[in-house]
Amino acid sequence: MPLHRAAFWPLFLGRPRTRQDHLDALDGLRGLAVLIVLASHLSNAGLLPAPGLSGTGKSGVYLFFVLSAFLLTRALLQRTPAGFADARLWADYALRRVLRIWPLYLVVLLGSWALTGAGISGWHYQLDTGALGRHLLLREGQSVLWSIPVEFTFYFWLPLVALALAWTQARRWPLWAEGVAAGLALALATWCWPPSQTEVNDVRLGPYLVVFLCGAFAARLDHRLQAGKAHWAAWGVAGLLAAAAVVVTVPALWSWLRGADFAGDVNHTWFVFFGLVWSVLLLAILHGPRWLRAPFGSAPMRLVGVVSFSAYLWHMPVLDGLRAAGVERWPLLAPWLVLAAVLGVSMASFLLFERPWREIRIRPRCRA
Repeated sequence: MPLHRAAFWPLFLGRPRTRQDHLDALDGLRGLAVLIVLASHLSNAGLLPAPGLSGTGKSGVYLFFVLSAFLLTRALLQRTPAGFADARLWADYALRRVLRIWPLYLVVLLGSWALTGAGISGWHYQLDTGALGRHLLLREGQSVLWSIPVEFTFYFWLPLVALALAWTQARRWPLWAEGVAAGLALALATWCWPPSQTEVNDVRLGPYLVVFLCGAFAARLDHRLQAGKAHWAAWGVAGLLAAAAVVVTVPALWSWLRGADFAGDVNHTWFVFFGLVWSVLLLAILHGPRWLRAPFGSAPMRLVGVVSFSAYLWHMPVLDGLRAAGVERWPLLAPWLVLAAVLGVSMASFLLFERPWREIRIRPRCRA
């Protein structure tokens, strides 16, 4: 391998020393999530050919939610319920959750506030002092920033969810009993926060709680699968069915199949559906055949996944800037030019504002 390539890839794809359980294929799945969001916004801007992928962005965000809940719960389930009493565990958890979100989020917020104050009206996030305060307090989320309050609020709930799952795990509940408990939890959350009452870009956790719960329950099932027999063929079929279900519910295709007028928000409140299908695909990638896992474990998809948080926060300003520069004049090249620019900005952002923090942690005591 040439020297420049040997030096380049570890900057992005090197496994963090603090994450011995890192799963490469899930980097690629995270890459799929941000590509779905980007494709949706490219369609909204008229830069992808008809029928387009308008309205699919929310499903990509729900995949982010499932992945977040899965990975955090999976790590915590390596402990017994008694191990949850370690104060250093929660100090480390809090530190890492803050460092995962807030350094880059603050850069975006403060930069947007400064540009707004300077009268730069073309900047995507227009934040005056009042809006800045509401964003810092997680009470508002302009454009794609709505998901940050949702994600960060779930971090406060996760320890309780993980403890409940660790308790059932320690008492060796049968699979059917855990399934019933999971179904009741999803039904209760749906009853408490009805999807029909969800606002557009709602910053409350409640409506999306079922999506996170599906990811957490998938982590518990993953633990069972690791201890059982491999059923890679069955998981391969399940993964294909889950992927097909997501494709069928692309708003343009769904409207065409139903013979109805196009509605970009038709599936935005299908929280249980997306929580389940993304969880099935996630488990299929981990426990299914190699051909299903290989695309997500490839270097290009992993690279997109590693810088996905930066890509998520910066892609709208980049898209707006290129449209203002007239990128529509090259309709065939426009999507690729936007993608290349977003990746370039995101890679720089990752190195500057994300990577410096990812090795920092408080070492918990030895695990129970």
